[in-house]
Amino acid sequence: MGFEHFRVCVIGAGPTGLTTLKNLGDAGIDDVICHEAQDATGGIWVFSDDPERPSVYESAHTISSRRLSQFPDFPMPDDYPDYPSNAQILAYMRAYEAHFDLGRHIRLNSRVETVTREADGRWKIEAMREGRSHIHTADELVVCSGHHRAPVMPDLPGTFDGEQIHSVRYKKAQNYAGKRVLVVGGGNSACDIAVALAPVAGHVSLSLRGPQVIIPKLVGGRPVDVQFRKLHKPIFRWARDWLVEKIVKFIVGPYAQYGLPEPDFPFLSRHPTLNTDILERIRHGKIKVRPAIRSAEGASITFSDRTSDRYDTIIWATGFSLGVPFLEQVCEEWDDVAQVPLYLRMLPETEPNLYFIGLVQPVGCIWVVADLQARLAAAEISGAWKRPPDIGARIARDMRRDAGRYKASRRHAIQIDIHEYTMEIEAELAKASKPAAAGR
Repeated sequence: MGFEHFRVCVIGAGPTGLTTLKNLGDAGIDDVICHEAQDATGGIWVFSDDPERPSVYESAHTISSRRLSQFPDFPMPDDYPDYPSNAQILAYMRAYEAHFDLGRHIRLNSRVETVTREADGRWKIEAMREGRSHIHTADELVVCSGHHRAPVMPDLPGTFDGEQIHSVRYKKAQNYAGKRVLVVGGGNSACDIAVALAPVAGHVSLSLRGPQVIIPKLVGGRPVDVQFRKLHKPIFRWARDWLVEKIVKFIVGPYAQYGLPEPDFPFLSRHPTLNTDILERIRHGKIKVRPAIRSAEGASITFSDRTSDRYDTIIWATGFSLGVPFLEQVCEEWDDVAQVPLYLRMLPETEPNLYFIGLVQPVGCIWVVADLQARLAAAEISGAWKRPPDIGARIARDMRRDAGRYKASRRHAIQIDIHEYTMEIEAELAKASKPAAAGR
């Protein structure tokens, strides 16, 4: 039985999928299909009240600045603020899609269920659309489905009588008006949600299992990523890291003044939280800092310091697993790993026609990094670039390097130094531009 066939299949039409389609087109590759599970493009930036639809929450803004969150060939509007809202980002992505005529490749409401390798090396993709199974094949597979698919909900010792949700299901602060809410986590989502809840909830607590580096989004009146970018010039890494830590401590002061545990690790070895308001809310008594949860009984939560309090709702901002359910033959052990075995965070050792775009956690904008990744993927698919023959050794080398830099945890499994990583990708792209490479 024959199936419809495409040269390239792209999975996901969020920001990373859109830039992948654009870069494939730039490389002269037009025989492309893109599956999007939802009824619109834009990924999680399509805000929805539906708790079953993964999306940003109503108050979400970018944590990277406008200047460093725009595609190099498609600037954001001049009237956008330093940190655009989710609605502005979605409008920007829709304008990007229209400008480069990307919609013609995209099938909406098309959820990929399984992907398998055929005997001839091609991929067979099965997708559900309008209740019917659609199967096709493709020479190349580009996964752009992100890493916000499978929420992680830790086990709660004891029995809690109130509501428990993962942060991916949180939508609006007004839904918790007058309630006593416990937010668990210290990352960007946890702090954003706690800040949004503080004016309307009856009480907000923030539970942290350990120290967290929290940095204001503005430093010296300018976006923090723009300011810290100045430090990523040719300089010893240890000197840069030392200087960043000193600057943050000067700006923020001792974390103990906020009731927060003091970091006992190099600041850049963990993914920092960028939030201007959380520290102020804590100091004003609008958010109460709590340690890790010990147990639950009824409406009462007891913490590791043996204090307790009563809550109506627990919001678990505890991250996501990295597994890719439709591609189990390649990623069967990725659900709870401390490192992901991909060269340049995008290329597996033994799958020559498979690419992961946007599977990174930078201190910066993911889709700008994805734009570079997509350029490299398009260069290989078009024949302008060839992956190195020692890719396995390079993966092992990079994993050893990162094991010495970052905490061994699921959250840091895909962390990158955005400036160093950008230079690595650009170095490979420079090879693709050589005349000898173009004829391959």
